[in-house]
Amino acid sequence: MVKEILFLLIIFLSNIVQAITGFAGTAIAMPFSIVAIGDGIAIPVLNLVALAICIPLALLHLKDIRWKEFLLMTLFVGIGFGAGYFLRKLPISQEIFHKVYGMLIIATATYLYFFPNEETKIPFPVLAVILLLGGVVHQLFVSGGPLVVIYAAHRIKEKNAFRATLSMMWIVLNLVLFGEHLAMGYFTPEVWILLAIGVGLSIISFFIGHFAAKKLSHEAFLNLAYILLFVSGLLLLR
Repeated sequence: MVKEILFLLIIFLSNIVQAITGFAGTAIAMPFSIVAIGDGIAIPVLNLVALAICIPLALLHLKDIRWKEFLLMTLFVGIGFGAGYFLRKLPISQEIFHKVYGMLIIATATYLYFFPNEETKIPFPVLAVILLLGGVVHQLFVSGGPLVVIYAAHRIKEKNAFRATLSMMWIVLNLVLFGEHLAMGYFTPEVWILLAIGVGLSIISFFIGHFAAKKLSHEAFLNLAYILLFVSGLLLLR
């Protein structure tokens, strides 16, 4: 019971961050959740909880979505997403995936913290590779957002457009993941119960985060998100 309560607390707090930034919630939550409750429960629950945040975000700011960028991101992230599906079939230890994932989170959080905007120019081919890697990570851990945001931060400067465009892309990919998880038998009675509670908490998180996004500094919350990402990455390297 303690593990389940801790997991739900992680969902609640991380999705406040997700509602504010549009990308960091699941990436922050996943490493803590893997340690608290394990992949088998954390991955399917966090996938659908993220949908509960992304759908209202996208709908509220539908007019702000940059559809060209949405299609471009979805194409490259989708290719990486498909590659991740086949990578998961290889006889590789889950612990190795965890370590690599942790290192990617740390590297990404460090980059985003020190180079948060357009001051550092990245060539498009490099951005495309970053999107592909984001797709692989999203397939394996439902948390490719930190990598994808490197691309988005270079191409989408307006806050609502940034959040809405990313949210729309996650809606597409997370719905595909939901179908995969159903087919893989992830949804046990325990998972459904935690999911129902988690979605309820995420709705509360959404309103708190949406209010905070209007009243408080977006940059300050981004920096907080990067620090939390760095800590969560370290957790997987323990």
